[in-house]
Amino acid sequence: MKLFFASMLCILALQGRALAAPIDVIFDIDWTTFYSIAPETAAVSKQDATILEVEGKFYRPTDHLGEVLFALSKNPDVRISFFSGGEASRNNALLEKVILPNGKNALSVVHAVFSKGDLETVSQDQSLKFSDRFKKNPANLLPGFDAKRAILIDDQIQFAKAPLKAVPSLGNYNFQSQFDAQRVNLPYMPSDEFAWKHERDKALMWQSLIEEAMERSQKSEKSFSEIVVQLWAEKSSRALCRTVFAL
Repeated sequence: MKLFFASMLCILALQGRALAAPIDVIFDIDWTTFYSIAPETAAVSKQDATILEVEGKFYRPTDHLGEVLFALSKNPDVRISFFSGGEASRNNALLEKVILPNGKNALSVVHAVFSKGDLETVSQDQSLKFSDRFKKNPANLLPGFDAKRAILIDDQIQFAKAPLKAVPSLGNYNFQSQFDAQRVNLPYMPSDEFAWKHERDKALMWQSLIEEAMERSQKSEKSFSEIVVQLWAEKSSRALCRTVFAL
């Protein structure tokens, strides 16, 4: 009899898990998961296999992107998507060129790629910024979407259409393969070596905070989205990053 009840509890627990909405982790592309690379930089970095040419322009995925996507994809509760204002052909081509630790490309673990045509128009006022006229609203695009179990990682968090919550990408700078102290006063260049390292390792911070939020949400009355926003605010500062990533 005890074995019967134990079996029933296991079945009910598994059914509850199956019925729960997935954890939707949605990534932006430009200046979040990929950098734009100037043609002159690409020309002098021909030996850098991480620089990708797509539709006549050059890009570089942020460090650790492949391993982070692969790690998140191993969790059966996680559904990975990308949402960018770029053209669909470019977005898909970029992800196809990112190789995961298992040798497959990033598209193999991505549920959906949303692009310019999927943005929701909220204003026709041409005087407004692009992110104020168009919004990312996965509620109408992802089956079973639950905003309480979703997060958008974007360098422009205002793109998120409520109730979707967004967190900043933690990136501020142009890509530098090595820290260059001679360029610290230039726009969008890191001011010190730690800022440079923080930029290079931002994807690892995403993974760390997302995994912690998922774990906490299982034991809390707060939703995953509330917890991940809170953790982002508490732990993504550079001072606190020193406890996670050392130079």
